[in-house]
Amino acid sequence: MSLQSRWLDQVFILRFWREDADGEHGRWRVLVRNINSRRGEVVDDVQRAFAVVTSSLNDAVGGDLRADPMTDEQPK
Repeated sequence: MSLQSRWLDQVFILRFWREDADGEHGRWRVLVRNINSRRGEVVDDVQRAFAVVTSSLNDAVGGDLRADPMTDEQPK
């Protein structure tokens, strides 16, 4: 495996669980782990989890379209 292909192969683990609030339907929480960078982050919903993954993938390839994982806003 070349250095370039190893860098482009990104591995993530997403662990989902539901937090109930006083018997009501709770919200989804997600632990996002990037195996390559050994970083982990807990976010409050599924959309933010995938925004974190998207941002990490763009960072890995030096993409110019990096979104803020919390707002999905593109840089100006």
